[in-house]
Amino acid sequence: MRIQVAADADTTAFFGRDLDGVTGAGLAGSYTSPPYNDDSSPVDLVKLLPVVLGKGAFGRVYEGTYRGQRVAVKQVLDFSEGAASEVMQASFAQLMDTSLDKMLHGGKLLPMPLLLHIAIEISLGLAYLHPTILHRDLKPANVLINDPCGKQLPTVKLSPAYIAPECYDIMQNKITYQSDIYSFGVMLWEMLAGCRPWDGIGTVGIACQVTLRNKRLEVPSRETPGSCSSRWPPQLCQLLQECWDKDPERRPAAAELAKRLLLVQQKLKGGGGLPMQDLK
Repeated sequence: MRIQVAADADTTAFFGRDLDGVTGAGLAGSYTSPPYNDDSSPVDLVKLLPVVLGKGAFGRVYEGTYRGQRVAVKQVLDFSEGAASEVMQASFAQLMDTSLDKMLHGGKLLPMPLLLHIAIEISLGLAYLHPTILHRDLKPANVLINDPCGKQLPTVKLSPAYIAPECYDIMQNKITYQSDIYSFGVMLWEMLAGCRPWDGIGTVGIACQVTLRNKRLEVPSRETPGSCSSRWPPQLCQLLQECWDKDPERRPAAAELAKRLLLVQQKLKGGGGLPMQDLK
């Protein structure tokens, strides 16, 4: 299993750790077509298949192959000369099996060991991107999972519920990478609670809650599938509150998130945290 965090159309970061704790880089890259470099090896070329996975005003996403692996290829129209050019800039990423959103809302709670693994890998992905690149669309649907039922831990890739309060401020002309940290906290809460954040509240309602009333999601959550107290150790509750700090500068960095989540994971593995019957 590997965790994939896509930052934008041209940058995709992959982070995967197997059960032995070995971290590896996944498939990510870009190309321009045509023409190809004369020195390019055929094995390094992306082959487009006649399968359109999605399309929009600025390009399309095709299925393709690269070095024997299925990939999703996003081709973006080049408007540099005032009109769409036939030469298209493309980025590609490994085609994943499912998303975190589908895993979270498939009827079963994520076991705590798997939950912590995914959270750690996402935070490592953000640490790789920050502070140079902001994700700004961090949500379970954008966390892509490969081989979720395999023996190894899976590979992992703006909705109003995940938007940081400062993003609603029309006077705020600079959004920093700390907004991703807020979104990460909402996503971690969703993984723990097993339900969608601010469920049943519309965009305006959410904006009023987090800005005018300075409200945050309930920690620990009550009346949710994941309301069992053992899923909410004090370390995670404190981490969530820090991710949602009203002052973006006071939110922890992604690298710090990874370290603190690793400590919770180690405590869990050492038997000093959650009872075994509550790990399911």
